[in-house]
Amino acid sequence: MQKPRFFLSSTIYDFKDLRSAIKYYLEQQGCLVSASEYPDFKISANKHSYDSCLDNIKSSDYFILLIGTRVGGWYDKDSRISITQKEYQTAYELHRQGSIKILAFVRSEIWEHRENRSELKRYLRTIDLPPDTKSSIERHPSKICDDSDFIINFINEVSRNAETTKAISQGHLE
Repeated sequence: MQKPRFFLSSTIYDFKDLRSAIKYYLEQQGCLVSASEYPDFKISANKHSYDSCLDNIKSSDYFILLIGTRVGGWYDKDSRISITQKEYQTAYELHRQGSIKILAFVRSEIWEHRENRSELKRYLRTIDLPPDTKSSIERHPSKICDDSDFIINFINEVSRNAETTKAISQGHLE
């Protein structure tokens, strides 16, 4: 029987301890774990490290996504796609084909931050301010996130809110 293979996806700096604990635990259970900061991570010398990450996802059975306060490296800076987001998008396409399962986790303080920003936007709709002032308030920098808009949009992408809403209105998932 083949050992299940897991891919850990997150920013490394703020999840170093958790990534290490997950890798250790899963390996103790007999699993194989791909985590890019470890020497056993499969890389190709003639590819960018980001492409090696995407290749490792393709050979995994499970994709574990951890979302925290940081964006991390940009896979495509002009399009504002982080490497963690690109990893998720790659895993999601494989999931749609039935070849990988996704487990996604968001730090509680980030989830609360997202909810607070959502509540602020709802409140701003009820008061009379110029649209540019409302936008400035909504996008005001936060101490908790290095790029709140990106992190919140990424959480929304992962939670598939738009897909779920469409499926409910049409009666099925695509």
